[in-house]
Amino acid sequence: MEPQDNTAPPPRERRKDPRHTVDGSAVLHLLDSSIHLRGRILDLSRSGCQFRTDDCFPMGIYRRAEIEFQLEGLPFRLSCVTQSLHKRNRVGVRFLDMSDRKREQLDELIVDMEQLLAKERAGREQTEPGSSEQL
Repeated sequence: MEPQDNTAPPPRERRKDPRHTVDGSAVLHLLDSSIHLRGRILDLSRSGCQFRTDDCFPMGIYRRAEIEFQLEGLPFRLSCVTQSLHKRNRVGVRFLDMSDRKREQLDELIVDMEQLLAKERAGREQTEPGSSEQL
């Protein structure tokens, strides 16, 4: 009898857009109540973000909201829906009904972040031991 492989395959990635780690203040406005949660935006993609607050979330998923944040000097206030809850104080939100102008601004911000990350990687590769560059 052969031993069974009990390791589960990693979960399939459902997100269509890559996430970029960010750290900026944010406010999540729940549209069906007068609740405004202050917190931090932890990651960002073209389709959504992850939001963390010090408060426990008084909600479930699929609630309409608006998230307001500023990154790289650009202010954003985007319609969204709560998509997933993580622990008691983190929620994934999916952006909805974004204007062409806001979509372009978000795309430009993400391209800037990707270029900065690529430069940082290239700089690390040049300074790692075994690189061809002499000190």
